[in-house]
Amino acid sequence: MAPLQNVVPLRWPSGPLEIARREKTGGFNARIRQTLERWHEPAALAILNGTPIDCIVMSWAAGLPADAEQQRTAAPLLQAARQRNLAVVGWVDGPAGHQPALAAAKAAGLAAVAFREFQGSSDLPVIAWSERADVPWDSAAAAVAITGNVWPGVNIASAGGDASSGPTSLPWLDSNGWYIQMARARLRAPLWVVFDAPGKGAVVPARSYANAICDSEAAGGRWVISLDDDLRAELAAGTAAPLESWKQTAAVAGFFQEHAEWRSYHSLGLVGVISDFTGGDFELSGEILNLMARRDLLFRVIWKSQAAGQPFTGLKALVYADAAPPGPALRRKIADFVEQGGLLVVGPGWGGQGKPAPPDFETQFDVRTLGKGRLAVARQKMTDPYQAAVDTQFLLSHRNDLVKIYNSGSSGCTRFTASADGKKALLQCLSYADGGRGELRTIWVRQKYRNTRLWTIGAQPVPLDPEASEEYAGVEYHLPANTPQSYLALEFEA
Repeated sequence: MAPLQNVVPLRWPSGPLEIARREKTGGFNARIRQTLERWHEPAALAILNGTPIDCIVMSWAAGLPADAEQQRTAAPLLQAARQRNLAVVGWVDGPAGHQPALAAAKAAGLAAVAFREFQGSSDLPVIAWSERADVPWDSAAAAVAITGNVWPGVNIASAGGDASSGPTSLPWLDSNGWYIQMARARLRAPLWVVFDAPGKGAVVPARSYANAICDSEAAGGRWVISLDDDLRAELAAGTAAPLESWKQTAAVAGFFQEHAEWRSYHSLGLVGVISDFTGGDFELSGEILNLMARRDLLFRVIWKSQAAGQPFTGLKALVYADAAPPGPALRRKIADFVEQGGLLVVGPGWGGQGKPAPPDFETQFDVRTLGKGRLAVARQKMTDPYQAAVDTQFLLSHRNDLVKIYNSGSSGCTRFTASADGKKALLQCLSYADGGRGELRTIWVRQKYRNTRLWTIGAQPVPLDPEASEEYAGVEYHLPANTPQSYLALEFEA
């Protein structure tokens, strides 16, 4: 089996254990049962022909004596998967007898088993899975899978069909990207992101599946692809149009598999958000990350437990919104950052250092100078993540931007990253609301690079020539008028 960070996994809903699980969750009917039974047949693996999917994730028994029936009925499917060189991961949902389940999985030829709260050791790879609330951050597992995520896209209100809006008055965007960036800053293991397609009769177009893949991959995670019941039924029946839709979705996964190195790139964000990301601090600082992503304010996640040992190189601002003050060593490091020219956005507990320097706009912060930099100290306890994100962007000002996107869709986000050696940079732009091709767009970049290529899914890369910007110091790239709106990437070579 390839290392877990390199496989392309698909949730495979089959067998008596899956049927029993779905019966408990509700919405189960005869059509769904028939679909799951079909997916349990070895012939169903034919839908993977010509796709990059090389791993299936299926419900697995907890290793109890009563679960022997699953092992018997799954044998033909597992044998067919091995013949296709497919890795099979067993996903254990409930309380598990870890060692019996591992023994059964090893005997059945599984490549790995996903457990919750696994402790001990195993010669079979183990994936540690959890909800967002109890992630085993320091796990040495082969991978960490996190559930409780959202379906990415513009959130459409059920009443009236209008897009629901946030404080920006723009359609509200559901995305896991900010959370994936937060998790990857802490995890040592590869990250799998787990969420299902919308149910209850929702029509899920191929574009939405593409958005779900792009949302995870652009942030450095890997979605365990999960299809909706209607598409599963159509694929099991061999219907032509849904099969073509599935091939398009698989091609998106293949694109990112061909660029697997992009997931290892680090953020070029200008704003470092420092937090322990637990409890109330997670609710506030996590939502600040979410809203910064919505405003294309490039950020870098800094876990408080690691902050003392991390350089602040390249950052223009820090945000510290946790209720508890930083320890003495971290406070000194943050103060040094400010005195050397940085901006600190912080709660009222920081104190009254510096000289007043109010900005020319209304803000919830008292702004003061300290050395060469500025402090923005909240007048009251920080509780409004939207205002914290907005004021940080205003205080930092657009004159510090590294990139600017013109004529871009309003429902999207931008991620700017670089390779560890700094020889390559990558700008990824996602638009969740429109899957078509739009008008000419221009991208401004502060730094001039030696070579630039435009990547879109399903097409060969297109070299782009920079033009001097008339408005800002930097260069502009004019994208072809038929460039897809949904996803594009500019790959720069220094």
